[in-house]
Amino acid sequence: MLKGLNPQQTDAVIEPGNVLLTACPGSGKTRALTYKIAYELERLTNSKKIIIAVTFTNRAADEIKKRIRELNADDTNLWAGTIHSFCLEWILRPYMCYLDELKNGFSISDEYNSENLIDELKKTYGLNFWDSVSTKYLPNGEKEETVYRALIDEYHDALASKKLIDFDQILHYAHKLILGYPKISEILKNMFHLVCVDEYQDTQQLQYSILAKIMKGASGNCKMFFVGDSDQAIYGSLGGVAKELEEIKKEFGVVFTSKELSGNYRSNQQIIDYYRNFQTTDIDIKALGTNADDTAVITYNRVVHKDNLTVSISEIIKQKIADGVPEHEICVLAPTWYLVIPMGRKLKSLLPDVKFDAVGLSPLLKNRENTWFKIARLFLVLPSPKSFLIRKRWASELINELESLGIILFEDKEFKSKALLKLINSISSEETDGLQYLEKCFLELFEKLGISISSNEMLEVHWTTFFDGAKTRLENSDFDLAKDIESFRKMFKHEEGVVVNTCHGIKGEEFDTVIAFGLLHGKLPNWNETGIRAAEKLLYVICSRAKRELHLISETGRVTNSGRAYNPTYQLSSIEYDYS
Repeated sequence: MLKGLNPQQTDAVIEPGNVLLTACPGSGKTRALTYKIAYELERLTNSKKIIIAVTFTNRAADEIKKRIRELNADDTNLWAGTIHSFCLEWILRPYMCYLDELKNGFSISDEYNSENLIDELKKTYGLNFWDSVSTKYLPNGEKEETVYRALIDEYHDALASKKLIDFDQILHYAHKLILGYPKISEILKNMFHLVCVDEYQDTQQLQYSILAKIMKGASGNCKMFFVGDSDQAIYGSLGGVAKELEEIKKEFGVVFTSKELSGNYRSNQQIIDYYRNFQTTDIDIKALGTNADDTAVITYNRVVHKDNLTVSISEIIKQKIADGVPEHEICVLAPTWYLVIPMGRKLKSLLPDVKFDAVGLSPLLKNRENTWFKIARLFLVLPSPKSFLIRKRWASELINELESLGIILFEDKEFKSKALLKLINSISSEETDGLQYLEKCFLELFEKLGISISSNEMLEVHWTTFFDGAKTRLENSDFDLAKDIESFRKMFKHEEGVVVNTCHGIKGEEFDTVIAFGLLHGKLPNWNETGIRAAEKLLYVICSRAKRELHLISETGRVTNSGRAYNPTYQLSSIEYDYS
């Protein structure tokens, strides 16, 4: 089981107690986490015990499940997902009857619906679209927003009128339940054998509090396995808290053993030595991969004008492809969405023969909590041996989602997910327009299931937000998105094309060549995140994605709304380095 692990990884996996594992970039963090889960699954003596893996993204949860299967481990007793999915599945849905706000049923307000509602309220209250308002709750149950409290109160009232809750309310109500009903923590602690938390440095205080309450349950012997790196804590503006060992011990009331992964299997030593300029911890990172002694290419461009930026980046991409670097091994990134989205569109226009996996090129918003998005992906990912397991899991998730809306499928059948997949696989359409294709497939599916969409309020709400969101994107001339069904299918093909994303969006990923632009004070860090540590952590994450080549750009010509020029991020421009 432990074959292939290095001594540090093995030491962390076999540690019998609670572990806080600090893992530098490229050190095999996910590998250690996966082996820990497999190791504990193999040693379960009670078939009713569950191992929980709380991940920062759904994609990370999918990766863990995939690797567990590749290890030939039985994952029947494994649950993996985000903290919001965890709260929904293990706290809110089983115990919603104890809260007046939830006892009559609820559904999730997806990202599109929530953002639209807040944008409309901002107009009503005379705010600009860029004015920041918080929808978060504090551990004491109070709303975090104080300046625009009336707006947030009206926002929550509007959600409640439609029996909707947003992502921050998922955490709030989960915390409220386990605070008010200690028996819930006791039940969960007895049920769980191990709780793993990936990227713990990006965990919000309310999330820490929820997990700590479970661990403080009156009985049970559940263990914890925290994995992360405080140097990569880049979600401070979203409430992420990188707690130290002693703080975590105090929060959870148990002893944690500190472990470390310091070997890097991703980057060559030259890349590592460069990004250590932005390191805030004292871990001595050593390159251990086959490329450890390779010569790196590291450039820093402070003269290119923003109007020539796309051409400059496209030339790097063309050269790398000509050198034999696969498209998916090239990444273009920036600190913000509004820099990334037009860049992806412009690069696609300049390089029509190059595939791109770019934020903003997809006609559908990836609203995973929207019921129709969950159905859409089952129609858009075609059946094949390679996709069978993921589609089967999606089908199970959809069945559970529909049950939460009061819709019970295949009551007389034992293997419901297989029955649903068989039905979906039998449905198709001759429509070439993506939205029309999905609409016809959706209607045929529910007709065959004998379910009236109009009779379920939540299905109608999700239908409206799903199709309105897609139509808004398709009609936006700035995006210039393709409407054909094949373009819709491409959004689920992660492995294809040059990646164009934000520095937050590529966290945990790795590439041969990284091209980063927008490295300007006010963008990196954002004005709201000013401070040496914020900039250093972002630069650390950006640079540590690269295996072999790193191209950094602080372009000229960008100005603020008041006409003031943006300057290069100081923590980058102050580094003395002999660039390639």
